Amino acid sequence: MVTGQKRTLLSLLFLLSFFICKGQEEWNVPWTVVGDSSKIKKGEKVVITGTVTYGDTGLPVEGALVSVDYLKHFDHTDKNGRYYVELPVGNYKIYFKTLGSSPQYYRVRALSYGVLDVAIKEGTTQLKEIEISSRPLDTNIKGSLPGLTKLNIVEIKTLPALFGELDIVKSLQLMPGVSSVGEGSSGFNVRGGRVDQNLVLLNDVPIFNASHALGFVSALNQDIIKDFSLYKGNVPATFGGRASSVLEINTRRGDFDKWQFQGGVGPISSRFTAEGPLSSGKTSMIVSGRASYTKWFLKRIDDPDVSNSNAKFYDGYMGISHRFSENSSADFSYYYSRDDFQFSNQFGYEWHNQIVNAKFQTLTNRKASPLTSLSFGNFKNTLFEPSGVEARSRTNAMNYFQLKQLVNYTPNEDHTVVTGIEAIGYFPEDETETGYKGNPAIPFKRVEKNKGAEFAIFLNDDYEISEKFSVMAGLRYSTYTHLGNDTVFLYEPGLPRNNQTRIDSIYHGSTKFIKTYSGLEPRISARYSLSPNKSVKLSYNRMRQYIHLISNTTAPTPIDLWQVSTDYVPPQIADNYSVGYFHNMKDNRWETSAEFFYKDLHNLVEYKNFPTLFLNNHIETELVTGKGRAYGGELFIRRLQGKWTGWLSYTYSQTEVKVQSPFEGESINDGEWFPSNFNKPHNFNLVMNRKLQRTGAFSFTFTYTSGRPFTAVESSYIANGTVVPIYSNRNEYSIPNYVRLDVSVTAGNIVKGFDNSLVFSIYNLFGRDNAYSVFYRRPANNFFIPKPYKLAVLGAAFPSLTYNFKF
Repeated sequence: MVTGQKRTLLSLLFLLSFFICKGQEEWNVPWTVVGDSSKIKKGEKVVITGTVTYGDTGLPVEGALVSVDYLKHFDHTDKNGRYYVELPVGNYKIYFKTLGSSPQYYRVRALSYGVLDVAIKEGTTQLKEIEISSRPLDTNIKGSLPGLTKLNIVEIKTLPALFGELDIVKSLQLMPGVSSVGEGSSGFNVRGGRVDQNLVLLNDVPIFNASHALGFVSALNQDIIKDFSLYKGNVPATFGGRASSVLEINTRRGDFDKWQFQGGVGPISSRFTAEGPLSSGKTSMIVSGRASYTKWFLKRIDDPDVSNSNAKFYDGYMGISHRFSENSSADFSYYYSRDDFQFSNQFGYEWHNQIVNAKFQTLTNRKASPLTSLSFGNFKNTLFEPSGVEARSRTNAMNYFQLKQLVNYTPNEDHTVVTGIEAIGYFPEDETETGYKGNPAIPFKRVEKNKGAEFAIFLNDDYEISEKFSVMAGLRYSTYTHLGNDTVFLYEPGLPRNNQTRIDSIYHGSTKFIKTYSGLEPRISARYSLSPNKSVKLSYNRMRQYIHLISNTTAPTPIDLWQVSTDYVPPQIADNYSVGYFHNMKDNRWETSAEFFYKDLHNLVEYKNFPTLFLNNHIETELVTGKGRAYGGELFIRRLQGKWTGWLSYTYSQTEVKVQSPFEGESINDGEWFPSNFNKPHNFNLVMNRKLQRTGAFSFTFTYTSGRPFTAVESSYIANGTVVPIYSNRNEYSIPNYVRLDVSVTAGNIVKGFDNSLVFSIYNLFGRDNAYSVFYRRPANNFFIPKPYKLAVLGAAFPSLTYNFKF
C-alpha cells in the first residue's frame, strides 16, 4: 500500500510529467454530465465513482491518479480499478492518469450521485522508455499472501501452445508448484495435492472439468477471460470446499459503448466473440463460441486406429451486464462445453459442462459493497463401447446449486474485510448402464448416488498495519450433511467391509439428515518487509473437502465419478504451511522468490487391489482411507521489463501416502509410506519472450520433469495353466523423465486497418516420444516373463498456424 504522503508525491510527479509532455493543453473536450438535475440538493456534496480500465484489454488499472482541478480533490484507484471522489455540485476539470499511459481528460458537470467509467489508452512519454504492466511491479513484495500466482491473457498470449490454443492450466504448469500427471490427462496438481483437491471457479462457480480433448486443450475460450489467480499457499477464508488450492477465473464484461468483434482461426478449431451495448451505457452483452474440426487431422495420421478415431469439441459463453442505477449492477452468464471422443471402434467418451450464474452487486458507498451470487451447474459424462455383442454405454452426472452472499468492507485504503455465507448442494443423477444404441444384449442397470449439502460462514481480514508489516487472517466454519432418500448398508463391527460382512441396510427418507461433519478452518498469513524490495511471508491454513474424485486410473479422466462424503467416506482435511522470501531487483525489473511448503493430509481416499468402482451401490467396500504428506521448495526468477522477458521456475517436492489397516489385505505396501501416483520430485521450466519490432514476438518454453511412479511386474509364475504376474510394491518404480521444447513466433498487423496477428508455433520441437506410462506384454517367444513397453501420447513435433483478429 502507499501512504497518503507518498500518494501526494506520486500525484505531483504525474502532474509534472504531464506538463513536460503535453504543456498547457486546453481542455478542448465536450461536457460530460454526471447525475440527474432533478436530484440536485443545494449544499450537499456529489459522489462520483466508477472504474478505470485499460482500453485495449479491459483490465482494471490499480493506482491510477484521478485528479480534479489540479489536486484540489484527487483519489487513486483500488485493486479493482475503482475510484471515489466527493465534490460540491458544479463544473470540474478531471483527468485520469497512470504511468506509461496517455491521460484521459473530462469536463464534468456534477449534478448528483453518478458513475463515470474510464478506459485509459496505452501510450508513451518522451521521458524514458515505459513498460506497460497490468499489475503493480511490486505486488509480490507487498502482498500478504505467499504462493499467489496472478496472470492474465495478455501475459500468456505469446506463449507456444498446442494447436495454437491458449490454455490456462498449461500456462500455470510453467509456474513453480504446479504440475500434471502427463500429456493427455485432465486436471493439475498443486504442491502435492490431488486433482480433485483443486477448486476451479469460473465467475465464482465450481467447474468440474476445464479441459477439452482429454486434457490437450482448455475448455475456456481465451477471448472471454479477463484474468485468473491461483491460490496455492494461503487461501482466503472466502474460498472453501477443497483441500489444496483455488483457481479463480474471471470473464470480461461486454463493452458498454461500442460493438467489437474478435476471434481466431487455427488448425483444429476456430473461435469468434462479439460484444457491445444493448442499451448504451446501461446494458452490455458478450457472446463467444468455439468449434473444432479435427477429423481432417486424424485422417492424415498413418495409423488405422487413429485415422478412424474422432475427437471434436465446442463451447459457448454468453454474458449480460446491466447497470440499474449509479450504485447497483447485475451480471448474468451462461457457459456450455461439450466433447465427443472415440478411439477407432474400441471405446469412446462424451462429456459436457453447463453453468448458469447470476450476480447482483451494490455500492452503498466506497466502504461497503454487498454481492449476491446464485448459480447452477451440471457435469455429465458417458463411457461407451461402440461395437460387438458387448456394446454398451455408462453415464453419470452431477448437478449442483450454489448461493453465495458476501460483503466487502473497506474502512480505509489499508484495511479490507470480507464476510459472508456460502451454501452448495450436490445432487448427482443415478449412474446407469444400457446397451449402446439399443443393443438388447446389455440389460439396463441403475445405481442411485449419494447426495449432500455444504454450508459455510466466513470472515476474512486483510490489514496493512504498517509499511513493513501486514496480516491477512480469516476464519471459516463449514458444515456438511449427507442427505436422505438414500440407503445405508451396515457391516459386522470389527470386520472389514465387504459383501460377506454386510448384515443389514437402513433406508433414510428425503427429510432425513444421515451424517453430519463440521469444523473450523482457520487461515492466517503475514508479510514483513525487510526493505522496500525485500519481504518475508509465512502462512498456515486448514481446509476441509466434502466431495471426492473416484478413479481407477493413474491419470484422471472426464468419466471419473464424484462421490460426496458419507458415513464411510469422511471429509478430507489438509493443514498447509508455507514460508517464503521475496526479493525484487533493478527497480522491480527482476522478481525472485524462494518458498518452502509442507502439507499434512487426512482421510485420503485410496482403493483396495482391483476395485470395482462403477455401477457399485456399496462402493465403500472398495475404498480405504489413508493419510498423506507433501513437502518441498520452489525457486522463481522473473524478468518483467526489457526486450527479453520471462521466467525460470524450479520445484522440488515429495508427495507420499500411507494406508495402514488392522485388516489383512487392506494395508498398502505393508502400511509404509509410498509415493503418490503424481509424485514428480523435480520440475524445471524456462519461459522466454523476445519483442520483435513493435507488434511481433518470439517465445520458447523448455520443460523438464521427473518421471512419475508406477507399479511394475517383477516376475510371474504358472498356476493351473494360467500366467500369474507378481507385482512390486505400489509405485515403487518411475517412468523415464520428461523433456519438451516449444517455440512460437508472433507477427502483428498482418492486415492494415485493425488489430490482427499471425502466430506460428511448434509444440515438442524435437519430437521427443516422452513416456506417458509403462505397460507390460508377454513376447511371443517368451511365455513366462512380461516385458515393459513405453506408451507415448505425443511422439512428434506439432506445428500450428493461428490467425487472430480484433476490430
